[in-house]
Amino acid sequence: MYEAFYGLKERPFTLMPDPDYLFLGSQHKLAKAYLEYGIKERMGFVVLTGEVGTGKTTLIKSLLREKEAELRLGVLYQTSVEAEDLLDLLLKEFQVRGHFGGSRTARLGAFNQFLLSAYAQNEHVVLVVDEAQNLGPKALEELRLLSNLQTEKDPLLQVILVGQPGLRDRLKHPALRQLAQRVAIHFHLQPLDLDETKDYIRFRLARAGGSGIFTVSALERIYEYTQGVPRRINAWCDLALVAGYAEGRHEIDAEFIDVVITVQGGSLEDLQSEAGLTPPPPASPDEIITPVAPASNNGLAAVVAELSGRLTRLEGMVLDLTSQLLPVINQILDQSSNPERLAGKDNTGFSDDKSPDAVSAPDDSPGPVKRWLSRLWE
Repeated sequence: MYEAFYGLKERPFTLMPDPDYLFLGSQHKLAKAYLEYGIKERMGFVVLTGEVGTGKTTLIKSLLREKEAELRLGVLYQTSVEAEDLLDLLLKEFQVRGHFGGSRTARLGAFNQFLLSAYAQNEHVVLVVDEAQNLGPKALEELRLLSNLQTEKDPLLQVILVGQPGLRDRLKHPALRQLAQRVAIHFHLQPLDLDETKDYIRFRLARAGGSGIFTVSALERIYEYTQGVPRRINAWCDLALVAGYAEGRHEIDAEFIDVVITVQGGSLEDLQSEAGLTPPPPASPDEIITPVAPASNNGLAAVVAELSGRLTRLEGMVLDLTSQLLPVINQILDQSSNPERLAGKDNTGFSDDKSPDAVSAPDDSPGPVKRWLSRLWE
């Protein structure tokens, strides 16, 4: 949508893990070094954890792609499974076929034979379990038992568990003590710091064939909103580029980032509370920018711009109506609380010489209200 406008060959900020866009900050460099060591030395269990969106899957995909010629790789993405189903999933993932007649012994024998054949051909069998925090204790214990298949010196199956911080808590379960003891390498991936966040955004832009676009103040503001989590950075940068394209902006600054995030209603995560930050004040109606998009064939951009303008006018009309009603409300409250004004009134609250209809808003109030209604329906 905006690629040609900014001179990009593709979208630089997507939410899908893409090894081509792997940015190696200090944390990612260290994690990659540990993982490479674990794979090279055929260590039985390796664990990589990190908060949501810190780049765990991207790092694993990049690493395994580099080692693909040496590996017989299997990946499990569906981890909400029972222990008794795990062996069937592994047989399917590694394409081990046969008629097992529902016998666990037969299935286990077939999997063991597959591992021995791969070892004889100098193939290193690696199983990557993504979102491993969803595996229950019994399923994790099943993985440990499967990893017991080994030669005199080397394990026949290496397991890399990738998951959120809950995986660390899961491995502390008393029933998984034996598995925890067999974890040779465990690395917890942290988010990027401020300087790395700036470099990350510039790196991805350059990778897509662009440069500049975000000012230094915009990069700093993006860090404040995202706390250096790559997936959050990608989401907000992508939306900022869409809004910048609609506005015809070739440069995006911090103020525009504030507007984009305010219009979106902020993040669905409570990032400001977690980080102890005070969010910037919401933009007033006059500050909200109505996008003026380049002409398009389907007219969608024009419709969006018109709706945005109507919402802005609606906010102004609500404020206008409120200002007209307040004097009437204050007058009624003042009369009801002033004993002298209540003198001479009957128990209905109105004076003897006036009917209830006599108490009304100022003489000119119906006119503005009618005008407000006509503006609303324009």
